[in-house]
Amino acid sequence: MTDRKLYSYEACPFAQRTRIALHEKGLDFDLTEIDLSEGKPDWFAEISPYGKVPLLLDGKTRFYESAIINEYLDEQYPEPPLMPDAPEDRAQARIWMHYCEAYFLGALFGLRAAKDDEKKLADAKAKVVERLTFIETEGLAKLSRGGPFFLGDQFTLVDIQYAPFFERMSVYEALWGLAIPASLQRLNAWTAALRERPSVGQTARDADYHLDRMKRMLKVA
Repeated sequence: MTDRKLYSYEACPFAQRTRIALHEKGLDFDLTEIDLSEGKPDWFAEISPYGKVPLLLDGKTRFYESAIINEYLDEQYPEPPLMPDAPEDRAQARIWMHYCEAYFLGALFGLRAAKDDEKKLADAKAKVVERLTFIETEGLAKLSRGGPFFLGDQFTLVDIQYAPFFERMSVYEALWGLAIPASLQRLNAWTAALRERPSVGQTARDADYHLDRMKRMLKVA
């Protein structure tokens, strides 16, 4: 038994982030899955201020928003560390975590918004490739120091921030014809390293699962 409880939805990439962090830390937790496609139960609204997953109860304290939960876990349970030691490297980590939320995810969501408009879809795909290229040239090329992960040899919260969305790249290719360009060699190597990480594998679902969930969400055949 544990007094650590995670409320999650297995198809949610944000909730997957926190499951990855908990596995990295080797922390036990009671998992409650909420199928958001079926609507939220009334009792969940009573404990979740935003009505979203993930939500973590650690003892009597409640945490929400995946990036904030994961920083809390890293500070409260420091071994193994998921942030670098040097202040400047920690700042770089936060810059790239912010880039994911403020720039990369917005470009991905633009694919969904384009729907059947060919011009909008072409523009949205070009924007995603632009963001992927920026991650390769300004992030991985300058910060990975030849290591397999975003900041080098250490697997960090930066990798966790992006991992669920790169797991779903097969969906973007199947529905919108978007794949990571082969020319982005460092980015492709990094995504391969993510797939080999045990904590990522423990939370992963296959391409068919993600495609089915996306089609159901978009209500397409």
